[in-house]
Amino acid sequence: MVSALDNTRMVSAQYALKNLRSADESSDNTQNSSAASILSSYGLDPSSSSLLSNQALSGLLNTLSAQNDTSDETDTSGDSADVTSASFMSMLKKQLQDAAAAEGESGKAHDMLAALEAGTLTISDPTQGVSIAAWDVDDPDTDSKTGKAIDVSGWSDFLDAHLERGADGTFVKQNGSYVDQTNDSNAYFGLIGQNYYYLSWPQAAAK
Repeated sequence: MVSALDNTRMVSAQYALKNLRSADESSDNTQNSSAASILSSYGLDPSSSSLLSNQALSGLLNTLSAQNDTSDETDTSGDSADVTSASFMSMLKKQLQDAAAAEGESGKAHDMLAALEAGTLTISDPTQGVSIAAWDVDDPDTDSKTGKAIDVSGWSDFLDAHLERGADGTFVKQNGSYVDQTNDSNAYFGLIGQNYYYLSWPQAAAK
């Protein structure tokens, strides 16, 4: 059963998500301040203005707003891109390059690009039950690679199991990235193309 408090939190989260997504198209400071306040109450960092970071915040907020939904339909609906394909890796690299250009000299996208080139960037999709190490499509031609099977689950359960929380219940961030508590790696959750994915890479890659 969903309590009145749960309902209030879900409505607040959905309202904040709507405001976050329209932030780039609106100059209403009051609206943006309200969204930032609600984001902060969920342990999310509303300060970053980069495309990649905003996608991550939107994705995390989406997950939190649906946390009390007992149906798995939201997590599994729609067709996901083939994360094991070279076409996906090409799309991933292009998106990271665009985000890195928007960041400037350094930032999370730069770190993920470096990890991709080093072969230490891992992409996971629990809704499809697959995880794979990213590879650079500029290297020898490969149409696809075999991914590693992982437990199939919804995003809410997966993120709860992976993202580290502090004593105050908010998600821990180091060097601007979330922390995967299963292996102390850096973590990102957000849209790659039209679908959500979880990316992780060694913390050393961020230095």
